[in-house]
Amino acid sequence: MRAVIYARYSSDRQREASIEDQVRLCRRWLEREGFGELAVYSDHGVSGQIRLRPGYQKLLEDARAGLFDIVISEALDRLS
Repeated sequence: MRAVIYARYSSDRQREASIEDQVRLCRRWLEREGFGELAVYSDHGVSGQIRLRPGYQKLLEDARAGLFDIVISEALDRLS
């Protein structure tokens, strides 16, 4: 399985390291499950209500192109 990671934090009240923490958790899961990581997509300081997040849009574009099989995120609300 070709896996990618998506991480996001939504406001200036959260710290930049939040992305790193999310990616670290996702990488642990990928390692435990034996998946390879292809890429990390992220959006910094952007609400999940905004669909035109650059990282999210690139994720969708690459998904349509069939570049990966699975998206891993710390929690569903990071994507939505």
